[in-house]
Amino acid sequence: MPQHTVETPDRDVLGSLSLLVVEDDPDTRSNLTDILEMDGYRVQAAETFSQAQREARWDEYFAIVLDRKLPDGNSETFLPQLRQLAPQAAIVVVTGYEDLTGAIAALRNGASDYLIKPVDADTLRNRLRQLAEKRQAELALKAANARMLQAERLAAIGQMMTGLVHESRNALQRGEACLEMLSLNLQGQQDSLDLVARVQKAQKKLHELFEEVRNYAAPIKLQRAEHNLRDVLEETWDNLVWSRQGRHVSFNLPKSETSPRCSVDASRLEQVFRNIFENSLAACADPVRIEVTWKPINLDGHPALQLSLADNGPGMTPEQRAKIFEPFFTTKPTGTGLGMAISKRIIDEHGGQITVSDSGTGGTEIVITLPERH
Repeated sequence: MPQHTVETPDRDVLGSLSLLVVEDDPDTRSNLTDILEMDGYRVQAAETFSQAQREARWDEYFAIVLDRKLPDGNSETFLPQLRQLAPQAAIVVVTGYEDLTGAIAALRNGASDYLIKPVDADTLRNRLRQLAEKRQAELALKAANARMLQAERLAAIGQMMTGLVHESRNALQRGEACLEMLSLNLQGQQDSLDLVARVQKAQKKLHELFEEVRNYAAPIKLQRAEHNLRDVLEETWDNLVWSRQGRHVSFNLPKSETSPRCSVDASRLEQVFRNIFENSLAACADPVRIEVTWKPINLDGHPALQLSLADNGPGMTPEQRAKIFEPFFTTKPTGTGLGMAISKRIIDEHGGQITVSDSGTGGTEIVITLPERH
């Protein structure tokens, strides 16, 4: 007898996909769970719809395998509710009855497929693989559209800010000249001179804000070359000597003789490291300790390097961690709040990832993952 093979889904892809099985028969429920977990899905099981309503994590599921007849109702009743609870999930209805009317009713109510018990494992795998591939394609398209929309917005902001910065620079320079002349006429009037100095400081901050916004919106063009990241880290730290003058600070790199090398834009990466170090210096009380470690990992199936930059500061709240890469968000009393937003754009442009979490010492840990090769 000829044998056939069934294409199984990519476990690396499915490791991020969850599904729900709602089946009242314990043997069937256990078999379905075992089959799907072997294929790499994260499976949650329930024996009634009421149990599923109490325990399910509706926003996580890409698919729901639903028994047509359950002790507390049938799929025709449940499907409209499921479409409300998990609008993003595909629903596969299974039944022990070859009921054409039931199949049509299920499909009309939003089911993606309809299978007959006993469910053939290969058929179920194929159907779910197709649904998983469809979900991944939809997510990829959504992400691509979001990136395109963001790029268009940034381009429009960049054009606007380029003109605004140019015009504001001229106006600020005229204002600065007038203030300098005014200060000469106010010699001996200290209160008035103090006011002039405050206006000059405000103008300087305004100019810095314009420049930061322009830099954030401007296209990032990388000049890649292979670099030793230890050298980039050390140079960045050395360039911050005035920022940490008079502070009790320790900066620790691995003592290993092996140094990490990646294809990166060193000046852009120094900008990222500088933002992180400046945030740590601002957040931490003396003695400040900044620990840097790295290790090789895989990123999307390719060799990559993961760097951890952790401090011993007060850490961040969950709300702060969720917003740290948003434009204009800052926990510092001064600053534009664009440093980490720009850092994320730079790492994204490298094809890498940047995340934030609590360090093991209660401070903040920034984790950067960079592909070794472009």
